[in-house]
Amino acid sequence: MTRRPRHDRSMKRSLLVLAAALLLPLPAIAQGPDAHWKILETAHFRVHYPAASEAWTRRTAAVLESIWTRVQEEVGYRPPEIVDVVVADPAADANGSALPILGWPRLILWTSPPGPESVIGHYIDWSELLLVHEETHLAHLLRPSRNPVERALSRLAPLGPLARKAPRWATEGYATLVEGRLTASGRPNGDLRAAILRRRAQAGKLPGYGALNGDRSWHGYSMAYLMGSAYLEWLEGRAGRGSLTRLWARLSARRSRSFDDAFSGVFGDGPADLYARFTAELTARALEAEKRIAPVERAGSVWQRLARDTGAPALSPDGKEIAVVLRDPHRRDRPAELVVWSTGPADDEEKRWQKERERIAARDPEDVPAVRSRPLPRKPLHRLPSIDGVEPTTPRFLPDGKSILFVRFEPDGQGFLHPDLFRWETAGGRIERLTWQADLRDPDPAPQGNWAVAVRDRDGFSQVVRVDLGSGAVEALTEPTVEIIYDHPRISPDGGRIAFARHREGAWELVVRDLATGAEAIRPSPADAIVASPAWSADGRTLYAVLGWGGFVDVDAFAAGGGEPGVAVTLTQGGALAPAPTPDGKGLFYLGLEADGLDLYRLDLPAKPLPAASLPAMTELAPAARPAPPATPPPFARAEPPPGRDERFGRQEVLALASGQVSSAGGALEVGARGGDLLGRLDYLALGSLAGAGGPRGAALAATWRGWPVALSFHLFDLTEHPAQQSGRVPEAAGALDRRQRGVEARARWRRRLGPAELSLSAGGLRSHGSDHSLAFLDALYGGRRSRGLWWSDEEARAHWEHGRTDGDSWDRYGGTLALGVGHGEDGIVLSYRRDGSAGTLRPGDRFELGGSPSSILPESALAGRILVPALPLGTMLGAEHEAERAEIQLGFLPAPLFYERHRLWSAGEKGDWLALTGLEWRFALGPQPIARLPAVDLRLGVARVLDPPFKGDTRWWLVTVLRP
Repeated sequence: MTRRPRHDRSMKRSLLVLAAALLLPLPAIAQGPDAHWKILETAHFRVHYPAASEAWTRRTAAVLESIWTRVQEEVGYRPPEIVDVVVADPAADANGSALPILGWPRLILWTSPPGPESVIGHYIDWSELLLVHEETHLAHLLRPSRNPVERALSRLAPLGPLARKAPRWATEGYATLVEGRLTASGRPNGDLRAAILRRRAQAGKLPGYGALNGDRSWHGYSMAYLMGSAYLEWLEGRAGRGSLTRLWARLSARRSRSFDDAFSGVFGDGPADLYARFTAELTARALEAEKRIAPVERAGSVWQRLARDTGAPALSPDGKEIAVVLRDPHRRDRPAELVVWSTGPADDEEKRWQKERERIAARDPEDVPAVRSRPLPRKPLHRLPSIDGVEPTTPRFLPDGKSILFVRFEPDGQGFLHPDLFRWETAGGRIERLTWQADLRDPDPAPQGNWAVAVRDRDGFSQVVRVDLGSGAVEALTEPTVEIIYDHPRISPDGGRIAFARHREGAWELVVRDLATGAEAIRPSPADAIVASPAWSADGRTLYAVLGWGGFVDVDAFAAGGGEPGVAVTLTQGGALAPAPTPDGKGLFYLGLEADGLDLYRLDLPAKPLPAASLPAMTELAPAARPAPPATPPPFARAEPPPGRDERFGRQEVLALASGQVSSAGGALEVGARGGDLLGRLDYLALGSLAGAGGPRGAALAATWRGWPVALSFHLFDLTEHPAQQSGRVPEAAGALDRRQRGVEARARWRRRLGPAELSLSAGGLRSHGSDHSLAFLDALYGGRRSRGLWWSDEEARAHWEHGRTDGDSWDRYGGTLALGVGHGEDGIVLSYRRDGSAGTLRPGDRFELGGSPSSILPESALAGRILVPALPLGTMLGAEHEAERAEIQLGFLPAPLFYERHRLWSAGEKGDWLALTGLEWRFALGPQPIARLPAVDLRLGVARVLDPPFKGDTRWWLVTVLRP
């Protein structure tokens, strides 16, 4: 009888304590698979939704079938599939998407609504607009091919010919066109599409045909929607109504055609040629609009050139400072920062500019100095960069003028984003978080500075709330509703009233509410106009607001206490957004819409403003102006959806998959299927491994249940390996590792997001046959990337412990890894150190093994003793102790990071010799994607040069994919 080590019982107690802690019931986040999910079904849809979003979901589901019928009539195709709809709000943003997969299409609907200053802010009903656009994608792109060969191939790649062949501008542009046609609203009938296209055309900066799918310019990615829909409208105007339906029919015909061939057969010329003509006509209309506006134009002067979607400006109480969210004008992928400038004269900047001119003239007297065409860039007084990849947004100065209230979208424990309030002390740089997962937007502090108003959008409900800035407590000022949308509340200077934009009964309106009595007054605006971004004058007598009408977006002034219409303050070529009146009442800052983005303007307030919407209609200049109001379509029929029921295991779906590994040492092909439900509560994999030279052969069945806060997994496996038969040179120790492993692993895993990092704890056990082998394990992982502006740092700490028994002998393995990195932008270096040890009597299969690739067939605990290095064959080194060091250099111009790593293993006495290698390795990891029927995937692709025996001088390569449920 073998004596058990003295620490065995304490280790077991630790395992039981941790396992019990992992299984404690914890509060579920509303959107994760462990939340309370429900399902309701209509004739053509299965709608999956969190119980908290039931009111929004039922209201939206009431028009699903009616919109589906109207969309099919417009598109000319009726898909036979049942559509699965998932309601969520992972990023607290207005969005949706469609997956036009033949046989199992999906719709994803986010519940957060857009505000009136959004390019999608013109709608009669937000959920209807969203449904029309996304259902159009399905009816359009689910059309199958009539070609027998293409139809047969679609069983392997389940995408129709339109989804495969039509460019993005055609698919997104068509859905945008239909959204406007069936709702009489949307982007085609809105002001911002007209303003953006008009301003870019006036500057000669419309995208070329090659950039129509998207580029890195301002709104470049949106050109597929904005310019694509306008181009398709123009094409249909030339060729007649129904020409687009004929295009889709030709593209899916029995005779296989490219998009250009199908297009030319309907419109006579290729898409690039006709697009050139379209841009010429659009430019002519934009220049005509410029000519008509010029005599009455009223715009300020550029105060500071900015870039792209700059945030709304905020003035300090004394007007001496202005804060704005600033983005890099040249790199859209760079994080934004919140900057504070002085509003006084730019004396220092002027001196530096003049000094530089003098220096140039001194060096070359004949040089011609540049003409100053823009204001000098100001040096910020204070900067607050994006932290941990999260941008500061919607800044507002607090009454003391020394602190700024702002919003950051922070992740909860499962990674879903929630907007919360923060306070930034500009001089000292201190940042204080005021609320946690409160879903608050667009705050405005009261004159007392101890409370603020904000909009709360949560689970499809919208309301205006009061927030205590000391405790973070939230109090309702309006009742939460899914029928009404609130935006941009602002408190009057005396603290007694608030103004806000409200969407109700199909239109945006400007509302003033008395806080003491709750009485409301609506300020009149032109019919079909959009009102946004109210701002109080310092004396509280005037409300400035953005008015969108006829394709033009400008600032108007409304009497705060009266019912008369507003008067126009600006009349601009592009647009005037986000007004910020100066405290002295003499000026107004605003964001001016230009071809390259938004610039910050300052306007001296005029003595005699013009009547609101005073420009004549220019509907004949569309799309450089807003088109004539379309005929109002009949309302979508509403039908009360059936009651929802709790969704437990869900409807199970299966998808065939393949994975495996191939390297210089051999390989294996893994084939099988993934199954599970749409929400990812239950995922399972059935895989078989077909071995190449020296590769593993076997099968596995693995499953994970995520319906509780702690995920539970099991993994059945049967795998035979012959490392001695690996390709190329085989390590001497490899022959001792030939084996067959059969058994089962059970695991409980708990994950939690902690800001930019994640903590993962797991515990479980493994039992395998062939030898009497069992082990219990504990794993802990903490890691993430922190950033401040362009600087970032990586941190990761991993620890593992296994207590095992093999043929009656007890043993322990333990160890950990620490990794730290630092970088700037796309460049950086990460250093890591790993140390593993053991105690007790270890058999050959229980010692640490260097080399080999991971396998989907074996569970994680069965691989715990392997130091996986795909560049080396399995069994390159064996030992009871292991040490490793690795340096990884990331350079933006390289496709993969460079690395240098070395390992040594030993069993007793002196440490072994190092084995080093260097090369490039690209890694990609993606968690389970149940909506696409995909499991978790880990992919590694690399090449390396071995620097030490026994494979010194060898160049080795590998491609490895690992699937997990």
